[in-house]
Amino acid sequence: MRRFMKLSRKTLGLLIIVMMLLLSGGPGWARTLTVSQPNQQIYQEANFASTPLGAVPQGAKVNLIRQEGEWYKVDYQGTIGWLHRQAVPEAAPAKMDLSKMLFGGPVKETGSDEVALAGKGFTPEVEAGFRQKNPGLAYAQVDKVETFGVDQAQLQKFVSEGGLNP
Repeated sequence: MRRFMKLSRKTLGLLIIVMMLLLSGGPGWARTLTVSQPNQQIYQEANFASTPLGAVPQGAKVNLIRQEGEWYKVDYQGTIGWLHRQAVPEAAPAKMDLSKMLFGGPVKETGSDEVALAGKGFTPEVEAGFRQKNPGLAYAQVDKVETFGVDQAQLQKFVSEGGLNP
């Protein structure tokens, strides 16, 4: 303990930060994600309207390069591109907030994920509750529609002809 007392505040602070980085997995250390949703694509850019580079099957392992918002830049079998976080929903990395650790946390704010889910309505939990409360309703058609895929070439044509801005 005496050794730590001899360290300057600056050195001690740097040591604490390095230890926190080591405990959090470290910057730039490879992380493997497992795709848990079917019908996923890697895109050239971080948006659904960009050029798809290839399909990623459910259960596939991808190497995380970095995250930007809702998108992960990944390497899948030598193809480097962008994969939306919906493909790996359990993989949302914990964000470390040093100010919260040092000074206590601010009032909890609603995140963009929560706002998006609220706008869309059904989360898996809400859907399960709805099914439980309404067992007499036929869900087969809804389940069937959820399995439909979209041809990427047709999607690109639709976006282009519609003048949509992704």
